[in-house]
Amino acid sequence: MRCKTERGSTLLESLVALALFGVSSAAIGTLLTEHIRAQTSNVTQTTAVALAERELEDLRAMDYADIAARSSTKTVASMSYTLTTSVDANVPAANMKSITTAVSWSEPNGSRTVTLNAIYTAVKR
Repeated sequence: MRCKTERGSTLLESLVALALFGVSSAAIGTLLTEHIRAQTSNVTQTTAVALAERELEDLRAMDYADIAARSSTKTVASMSYTLTTSVDANVPAANMKSITTAVSWSEPNGSRTVTLNAIYTAVKR
């Protein structure tokens, strides 16, 4: 027999508390998983933009006459990126080159591509 002065929780109260803890833990786990996926996607996209910028800077360092289309594959932190650079001469005007650099990679959510465009001109000294 239980005295009125005894304190404690019943089995039913404990089961309800455990169920609430389980539901909230599952919700937080899902939220953390999505956050980690988004973080990884942001890191790979930032890396792709940095690779595209580096490619454009490498082309800018070349002599104007030597700037030509090219492609390569680079691996950063076990992620493989494909860089494709196209060059259109005399676009948008004479003595200018329109350069498009595309960086592609695959993620669990599918393939992604970042594209950067630039226009370089011949500098006469």
